[in-house]
Amino acid sequence: MKIKNISVISAVIITLLLSSISIAQHPEKRFAPNDPGMHKMHKMKKMQDKLNLTDIQKDKFQKMKFSFQKQMIDLKANLQKSVLDLKVIRASDNIKRGDVIDIVKKINSNKNSIALATANHRMDMYEILTPEQRKIWKKSKMHKMAGKKMMKRNIKKKMKNRIHN
Repeated sequence: MKIKNISVISAVIITLLLSSISIAQHPEKRFAPNDPGMHKMHKMKKMQDKLNLTDIQKDKFQKMKFSFQKQMIDLKANLQKSVLDLKVIRASDNIKRGDVIDIVKKINSNKNSIALATANHRMDMYEILTPEQRKIWKKSKMHKMAGKKMMKRNIKKKMKNRIHN
């Protein structure tokens, strides 16, 4: 009985130690665990400082950002609805191949719309920059994040979240 109590207590202590080590390795998660956009916003601010944007450029970027965010809300809502439609079909007793394929096509169309809107938004921002600012932007990580690298990073994050949740 004593050995069992000691093993339970030691397991609890080990768990606490491991969790404190995990928090120590990722201190930014302690300050904003539910806001992954904070880190992104900080990077964007640093990038704006590097680019030395004019007030007119800053205003244009801000208007574009809000417009893009509204557009993305609608596009992502459509995607979520399509995913939910697929879940409904799969939960039904009589699943039809045509219905599943139609919804999968709709989901892919929604994802394509999101990708195109993102690409257009980035290009709209790029076209506002001066040639000197474009050189700085191309050297930055923001430019390199576009495309496959960004998608791979998002996939890795999703996989980590699934493992931890």
